[in-house]
Amino acid sequence: MVNWRNFLFSLTLAANCLLCFLLIFYDKLVVPALLQVAGRAHPLFLHFPIVLFALFIGWIWIVPKRQFHSPQLFQDISRWLLLSTAFTASITALMGIFLSKEPAYNPESLTLHKWSGVFISLLTFFWYSFYEQVNRRKISLALASLVSVVLLIIAGDQGGSITHGDNFLLAPVSKDKLKKKVPFDEAVVFTDMVKPILDMKCMSCHNSKKAKGELVMETQQLLQKGGKDGVLWDTTDANLSLILQRIHLPEEEKKHMPPTGKPQLTAEEIAILYNWIRRGANFKIKVAELEPTDTLRAIAQNLFKSDEEENYDFSSASEKTIQKLNTNYRAVYPLAKGSPAIAVDFFGAAFFKPDQLKDLLEIKTQLVSLNLDKMPVTDNDLQTIGQLINLRKLNLSFSKITGNGLSALDKLSHLKEISLTNTSIKKQDIEKLTALKELHHLYIWNSGVSITDVNAIRKKYPMLDIETGMRTDTMFLKINAPIILNDAQVIVDTPIQLRLKHFVPGVTIRYSLDGTEPDSINSLVYDNKTFINKQELMKARAFKNGWHASDVVSYRFFKATYKADTVIMIKPTDSSYRGKGGKTLNDFVKGSDNFGDGKWIAFRDNDMECMMVFKKPIHPQLITISSLVNVGASVFPPKDIKIFGGTDADNLKLIYHFKPAVDTLPISNYLIAYDCKIAPATIKYLKVLIEPIGKMPKQFLPEKPVAVVADKKNKTATAKKDKTAKPPNNRGWLFVDEIFMN
Repeated sequence: MVNWRNFLFSLTLAANCLLCFLLIFYDKLVVPALLQVAGRAHPLFLHFPIVLFALFIGWIWIVPKRQFHSPQLFQDISRWLLLSTAFTASITALMGIFLSKEPAYNPESLTLHKWSGVFISLLTFFWYSFYEQVNRRKISLALASLVSVVLLIIAGDQGGSITHGDNFLLAPVSKDKLKKKVPFDEAVVFTDMVKPILDMKCMSCHNSKKAKGELVMETQQLLQKGGKDGVLWDTTDANLSLILQRIHLPEEEKKHMPPTGKPQLTAEEIAILYNWIRRGANFKIKVAELEPTDTLRAIAQNLFKSDEEENYDFSSASEKTIQKLNTNYRAVYPLAKGSPAIAVDFFGAAFFKPDQLKDLLEIKTQLVSLNLDKMPVTDNDLQTIGQLINLRKLNLSFSKITGNGLSALDKLSHLKEISLTNTSIKKQDIEKLTALKELHHLYIWNSGVSITDVNAIRKKYPMLDIETGMRTDTMFLKINAPIILNDAQVIVDTPIQLRLKHFVPGVTIRYSLDGTEPDSINSLVYDNKTFINKQELMKARAFKNGWHASDVVSYRFFKATYKADTVIMIKPTDSSYRGKGGKTLNDFVKGSDNFGDGKWIAFRDNDMECMMVFKKPIHPQLITISSLVNVGASVFPPKDIKIFGGTDADNLKLIYHFKPAVDTLPISNYLIAYDCKIAPATIKYLKVLIEPIGKMPKQFLPEKPVAVVADKKNKTATAKKDKTAKPPNNRGWLFVDEIFMN
């Protein structure tokens, strides 16, 4: 009669001996094709030892041995579970050795996973071999259990990192996972839209530990390098890009990416990748810098939208319908997770057919955004579009419409935005759209509508925001402004290289460091050799023959010669924007134009009043107060700035007084620094008193609350002042993030 336990023990012993032999000669090991198949079963087989070991630990520590009806049966079950664990662990380790020799894996990244797996196999085998000695004493049993569990966790974590990327186990609770949602104005197309797709859907197979096809996607440089099959994209023709070709292959194809069984890309994710590549695969461009009609911008508005989302009163379309309507040249996707609203983007003008628009009538209730940019849409197709009753956004740029059929859109009562850029529409065609009460944004760059006609329409329909762009028929084109590559608003502690760039060949960049506007003759020419070592206001401008000069871009370099030892807030900040209290003014961390980033302190009902204390006397000549203006958010320049200084805290003298100008432009949104030049003085105590604007200018005051009073007898209603409602706050904000002394 066969003793199965002894037989399994012999197999386990042989497997561990083979395992040790292969480790000794690991560098010379060549795995034949048959064993490669066995190696690839490693991810499937490794669950057996994990489950068996969990059962064994639970059995010996949870099941009450003394109350078990048969002590011998208890021991037999324990031994069988441990031996089964040891056997499956040794087989799993052997499979892992075979798999690790495949070229897709980085040997260095496998080291910890490989050795922890081997130790689990050897430890469980020796534990079984000396079962009586280990289990006799609780301390040795506990130690063996603890070491085995730790090794199992290490091996599992390392295996997960190799298969799914770094920190796979703890990623859901890591700081990166829990970070705040990126505001629209700060979002970078690659960093916040493209890279998350690559991290989630591609990185598990293309990282430094597991580089399938010799492709690693962890950095910009490695992405641009590509793999053994070449570079990933072709910016001259996005459809020829290798990455998009692999994505669009049938899922059953061997080279389809991601592989079968892995999470597949959604239509929206494919649209993001396609449009990013099509517009040049720019790694630096921000979402806010995209044209209003750009598909990426439209997608981003939904990804990074505020909490004030529109509530739709219709139900969702079925997932089956959305999948059916998705093709290689038409992306159909929800505007946001859980939203019933749907957006549609068309690609590939050569493949466009009017019937593709008629297909969308299946989701005419849910379709709110339609992008037909550069599609050969004609006036006849507008009859179909006019049936999409809930449409909010419509892009017909560069299409073949003449404007004669725009009256077909008169039923689109929810339409808010339409782009007719580079079409042949006329003034009378625009007037056909003015009946749409919710239409507020109209883009008609390079169309058949003259500036005179636009001004007439604006005068007649002041609520309609018409974007006309640059008119090329009456003037030279204006070159776009230079790009500043330095980090946002840096603090100079060591010399910093000024980094400017322009993508148009033949452009000359001129700049100034004294706050003057750069001109084409006298200003400094940028040569990539300028270093900044003090506080400067840099202004730059691009020039090119045959073009109008660009707008001026400004950039401020800050420096702090002195740092206060203590900052005391005499009056409290507003509770909504506390930052780090007084430390905010002295931490040398600049805030962005997003005043909710936690780097600002704000005042509304109180003046800002603080005392800066220095252990050793200082002799400043310039005090810079860094602030923010965002008129649309009721953030204004201060009404008054006073600075007091001296060596006696109870007897300070006024050393600076300034009243900034009021900014009443509704679109104002910028960072500003108030440079306060003072006469030479010895200072140990510096008191800064800044008064907010107080009551806002009349045009920015919120509307007074009203109540509607019904007259049932005459069946009328009258709006009257609501005396019970809480009056709105009509005071403007003051924001400050730093005070520098030089």
